[in-house]
Amino acid sequence: MKLRSFKRFDNNASHRLQDLPLASISRTILSVIAHSADSAVVAPCLFALWWWHGFSRQSIAIPIAVGYVVSVLVTSVLKYAFRRRRPAGEWGAFYRKTDPHSFPSGHASRTITMTMIVMAGGWMLIAVALLLWTLSVGLSRIILGVHYLYDVLAGYLLGLGIGVGMWLLMAFDIIS
Repeated sequence: MKLRSFKRFDNNASHRLQDLPLASISRTILSVIAHSADSAVVAPCLFALWWWHGFSRQSIAIPIAVGYVVSVLVTSVLKYAFRRRRPAGEWGAFYRKTDPHSFPSGHASRTITMTMIVMAGGWMLIAVALLLWTLSVGLSRIILGVHYLYDVLAGYLLGLGIGVGMWLLMAFDIIS
């Protein structure tokens, strides 16, 4: 498949997702879902989890935070390497100014990384809830027009790789 065909398919698929009846859900609800994976939300939640575990070095918050930071760093490097512009749109002015690149999706990468780490920690019910959250964050970001479908899929693949890497580090007690 030629790059032009690849981009055309990605653009068309993204627009079809934006036109789904699901897109008629209140933009406010979609915005809340999309913003729920912002660093300004996730970082305090991780700190609260660590506090809840008594600031223990064995807290699941530690590997989640490490995976989160690795995901942010790797995604940022890749975004500036690829420099794919975000789709045209009005929603997400903050993202468009502070992070004009869309490939791969950092939100998708971070959320699936955290989900994999929670799964590695044996918290399966919470991991399932996080997986549903991850999927809804990715979908909301496509529907709101700050990402293309392939941005989100690439973010999920990247996050899965980071999550598996963290899982291995946890399995070998390199990080607990």
